[in-house]
Amino acid sequence: MTTPTTQMPSATIWRTVHRGFVAVFACGAGVHVLLALTTPHSYDGFADAALFGWVHDGWQNIFMAHPTAWAVLLALLELTIAVLLVKAPLLGYVAVIAFHLALMLFGWGFWLWCVPALALALPAARNTFRTTRDVQGHRRPPR
Repeated sequence: MTTPTTQMPSATIWRTVHRGFVAVFACGAGVHVLLALTTPHSYDGFADAALFGWVHDGWQNIFMAHPTAWAVLLALLELTIAVLLVKAPLLGYVAVIAFHLALMLFGWGFWLWCVPALALALPAARNTFRTTRDVQGHRRPPR
């Protein structure tokens, strides 16, 4: 009889998680472009449950003053994160983590998405860091 051992998830799992983040941010960019061009005022209630008044007020006074322009910029941010995840994964994961931490300011309901996303992003970033460095700490050449 063998005893179960604790192992780090395989490289295949981390590749899948990585591709998932790329897909989520690329698709998110597309959704924001669509909303910006068709129904920009659908963003109006987004900050209603914000954890701090300044988040709600900032959203209403800044974003909702020009929702189409800001939604397109949000789409560009998400597309940039997707590209960073592909071209510069460590920087991409820093952006993913920052994005989700900022999103958590918009209310407890967003935590239902952000906490699991961060639970995947943090170890994925750690795995990416470990697999892009050799034993001496030097960056490995791209494959």
